[in-house]
Amino acid sequence: MATIPYPPAPELGRYADDPVDKPAAVSSAAAEPSPVSSSTASHAAKGSSDGDIEDWDSTVLSSSFTAKAPRKIYILHNDATGQTIVIDKSTLLGRKPSMDVPEGAKAEKVEDPTRTTSRNHAAISIDQNGTLWIEDYGSLNGTYIIRDGQEAQVLKGKPRELDAPATLRIGDQFFQLTERQ
Repeated sequence: MATIPYPPAPELGRYADDPVDKPAAVSSAAAEPSPVSSSTASHAAKGSSDGDIEDWDSTVLSSSFTAKAPRKIYILHNDATGQTIVIDKSTLLGRKPSMDVPEGAKAEKVEDPTRTTSRNHAAISIDQNGTLWIEDYGSLNGTYIIRDGQEAQVLKGKPRELDAPATLRIGDQFFQLTERQ
């Protein structure tokens, strides 16, 4: 079976936004038929005065490539303080959490009148598959998942998978974790 070679890269100056110090010379390749459609070529020549993307080549991905899985959003609610925290991306929780979090994550302050929540107490993360995880950051008073009346401690450095609905104890603050419908 013969392999098909990759087509050569277009010569510099082919597109209007190419960085070129001098005009591109016309090569013998220019006399050959171009893989770019004539409507694209005329569009590139006239620029983007109509607000379209300059190098649009009329290729449209099928919906299976462009359709994204629905994003899940979770709610943490504390009845005692009335605080509600929206978990729509990976979230660092604490009494005074560091605002220096990675791009795509956020920090949320836990209202804690008893001061049993550590500054950077725990994090709830959502992985690429949409699975929810919780990890304790070495807090003094711990992080627990409560199911059927049983507390399971989340240990430092040992993320645990988390399913909603659940009850979380962060320090001595109890939060109900639910999925937003």
